[in-house]
Amino acid sequence: MNESNKQWGLGVLVGVVLTTLIAIGINKMKSNEPPMEILPKTVIEAYNMGLKDALRTNPPSMDLEQVCVNLWANKQPLR
Repeated sequence: MNESNKQWGLGVLVGVVLTTLIAIGINKMKSNEPPMEILPKTVIEAYNMGLKDALRTNPPSMDLEQVCVNLWANKQPLR
């Protein structure tokens, strides 16, 4: 086996290994993404639940109390 055949075989081997690693990496990146139809619905449900919890008035939530106190304390007088 001459030197050019060894170089060619090594090139093919490196190409196959790199292609395999790239394919595995792309597959891993795609498998970690949540399905697009689930993500927006989940985000909207979480937002609505947080809004409902934060703005409940009986008994008032501590977050709502803090926001009201901050608004009142930082109120600028009318000129």
